[in-house]
Amino acid sequence: MALDLSMMVEELGGAVIGPAGRLDEGVALAESNKLDGAILDVNLDGANTYFLADGLLAADVAVIFATGYDVKMLPERFALTPKLSKPFSAVTVEKALREAFSDRL
Repeated sequence: MALDLSMMVEELGGAVIGPAGRLDEGVALAESNKLDGAILDVNLDGANTYFLADGLLAADVAVIFATGYDVKMLPERFALTPKLSKPFSAVTVEKALREAFSDRL
């Protein structure tokens, strides 16, 4: 699924760093690269990505959550963070990217 998502982002003109299958890999990628945005699976190998999302948002990096869970289960502080519900399509990925970057265009 991460490969499909990466291809969709690239087809829309984005450059992809990753994917990361574990939270520590995601943190390492975020710390070692200048990111404009990140699409985070809510759950990476059993660990939630809220800590990483908080750090990215604090650094003014756009965040999109990808999840197979009910988005209402996300903490309230992420109410305005764009979400992709699995399974997603190129259309829903583009919509989430536009939402995440609407103030940056």
